[in-house]
Amino acid sequence: MNSDEGLLMFLAGFLLLILFLLVVAIVFHILMAIGLFKMAKREGKSDLAWMAWIPIVNTFLITQLVENDVHESLRGKFTLVYGVTMACAFFLSWFIPFVGLASNILLVYGFYFIIKRYSKNETLQLVLVIVTFMITMPIQFFLFRNREPIDKEDEIIFKSE
Repeated sequence: MNSDEGLLMFLAGFLLLILFLLVVAIVFHILMAIGLFKMAKREGKSDLAWMAWIPIVNTFLITQLVENDVHESLRGKFTLVYGVTMACAFFLSWFIPFVGLASNILLVYGFYFIIKRYSKNETLQLVLVIVTFMITMPIQFFLFRNREPIDKEDEIIFKSE
C-alpha cells in the first residue's frame, strides 16, 4: 500500500464518519421536533408549534414554553435574554473562549422547567442532559411528547409521625 492508497482510505473513512454523524443529527432533530411540536400544541402554543421544525429557532420555542416558570426576575423576558445571549455568544466566541456556553447554560436552565413539568425524576433527567452535553435532550423531548404535565400539588406525601 502506497501513500496515495492510504490517503484515499483515510478520506473514505472520514467521509463515512461525516455521513454517519449527519444521519444521527437528522434523526435527533426529527425526534426533538416531534416532541417539541406536540408539547407546544398541548400547552396552548399552537401558533408557535411550527418553530419546532427549524434548527436553532426551536431553542426559542423551548424558552417560550417555560417563559412563566423561570425565576421571577426573568419572567416575561427569558426568551429575549436567551436571544441576546445567543447573539453575543455567536459574535464574542470568536474572540473570547467559552462565551458560547452561556446560551447553552440558559437552554439547560429552561429545559429544567420542562423536565420538572413532565418527569417525576427531574434530577436524573437533568444530570443526564448535563453529562451528555445536551445530546440526550432530543430523546427526552420525544419521550415527553405524550405525557401529561405532572401536577406537583397532587403528589403530597404524608409522613407518619
